[in-house]
Amino acid sequence: MSELQYKPNKLMMFFIILFRIIFTAAVFLTIAFIFYNSAQVAEVSSGYSGKFTALINKALSYTPFDIVLSEHQVRKLAHIAEFAALGFFLTFCLRVYTKRLIAFCAWPLLFGLFIAVCDEFLQRFVPGRSSSIKDIFIDFIGVCGGTGVAICIVFAFSTVFWLFWGRKRNRRRKEALEKEKAEIDRARAFLAQQDAINAQLAAEAERISQIANSDAAKILSENSK
Repeated sequence: MSELQYKPNKLMMFFIILFRIIFTAAVFLTIAFIFYNSAQVAEVSSGYSGKFTALINKALSYTPFDIVLSEHQVRKLAHIAEFAALGFFLTFCLRVYTKRLIAFCAWPLLFGLFIAVCDEFLQRFVPGRSSSIKDIFIDFIGVCGGTGVAICIVFAFSTVFWLFWGRKRNRRRKEALEKEKAEIDRARAFLAQQDAINAQLAAEAERISQIANSDAAKILSENSK
């Protein structure tokens, strides 16, 4: 393999495989969490929402802002939060499998939208729960937000990574390119030298052949006399 080609070392390959396992598992766990919450009957889900709403309002009471959230608002915010987590993990999962994040950034959005549709469809069969296109739109907003945050983090990390390591790698590539160019020049010089030697040998062989033919002609002439 050429020195110009990227060859990740064993440590980097270990982290790549590790991150693939982590983010793939995070995606499936987030989907399982979303479907688990949607599968809860209305009474159980409302009970969890009521307790969570009370905790949030209690925390908000310690702030200078006079904000009181209703259970309905908390439920919608929870939907946005869990689908934002899904979009976040989907984007990072895509990133650890390909470097072309922007080219395939629609995949997390489409898959997140698909999960949102499946989630709302599942709620139609849960007692006391209902589904609506509005909720799908709210879930998709969460997916877009999580995807956007993940893309910003990836680009920020890539910028820092390039500043501290990319320049060094580019310098190594330049040195490798110069080394390969020097090797090619030496090979060309060697081939040119070999061609010159072959030309000299061919000329010498031609001269010897002419001398031999001349001597043979003289001997035949003498013998004919």
